[in-house]
Amino acid sequence: MPTESKQAQHVAQTAPPLVHGIVVTHRGADWLPDCLRALSAQEARARLEVVVVDNGSSDSTASLLRADFPAVTVLRLPDNQGYARGNNLALRRALAAGAELVALINDDVEVGPGWLQSLLAAAAAHPEAGLFCGTLLFRGEERVNSTGLEIDRFGRARDRDFGLARSDLRRPDGPIAGATGGAMLLRGELLRRIGLFDPGYFAYYEDVDLSLRAVRAGSSAWYAGAALARHRFAASFGAGSPRQRYLLGRGHLRTVALHQPALKAAALVPLTAAYRALVKSPLELVQGHPALALAELRAALSGTAAALAALPSRGRPIPRGAEP
Repeated sequence: MPTESKQAQHVAQTAPPLVHGIVVTHRGADWLPDCLRALSAQEARARLEVVVVDNGSSDSTASLLRADFPAVTVLRLPDNQGYARGNNLALRRALAAGAELVALINDDVEVGPGWLQSLLAAAAAHPEAGLFCGTLLFRGEERVNSTGLEIDRFGRARDRDFGLARSDLRRPDGPIAGATGGAMLLRGELLRRIGLFDPGYFAYYEDVDLSLRAVRAGSSAWYAGAALARHRFAASFGAGSPRQRYLLGRGHLRTVALHQPALKAAALVPLTAAYRALVKSPLELVQGHPALALAELRAALSGTAAALAALPSRGRPIPRGAEP
């Protein structure tokens, strides 16, 4: 007969993991309810706490959360501090509470039935991996938004299988270069080792940076295709908008400076910045897109500054400001 202490130990070992589901929002009242209903409806072997970080919203987000989602934990920031800092606020709280796993979901994403359980199963089956994502589809379409991240030789990150018809998707589950921040699952143990999101990123490329830091620390990212979610693509910034163009360009240059080999980074940063400023910006102006031309120029200048500022952090186990 097992002793009482062994029984207690067995119960502790088989207890469902504590998972914090974190959603960062900024003026997302139009789409946040769909996100939260889908997340709260997840049936998974986990103790799920849903947390919303309100990044200084000036719309009806606060009143909506009070009225319609009283069970959701809400953390409020006085202004919009971006994706990285907003998530970090909730991530620190999750780790302090002992969360084994953390799910990050964009406020414009609706996770499908079984999404969380599919990623939990992948995490249980692949202890070598620390980041997990599934198949992200465009909302209202049967086309793929992302099956994870891929990174080219110039350090540019792209959503794998972007735009592919779902019926043509033939991706097996397996390792990927990085997990997309749109809908992902992270191990708490990994975050304690490598730190949280680098606050030097406002939006875009922070998931790339975190994935590359995980690989450097001996972990990896894993794709679990059965975990389906749907994305209102670029609802926050607008697809192809000047704001999106600027943030993507800036994030790319910072990530090149941090993660490419030193000599390659020393060549890529100025060459990429020059290409944006001297080729892409004038081309947008000639095509009658002055706002995009300015965005390319700003990305070149601000991205170069961000790359130079990041150099002292090369090789640091945990970036400044990303401490758990």
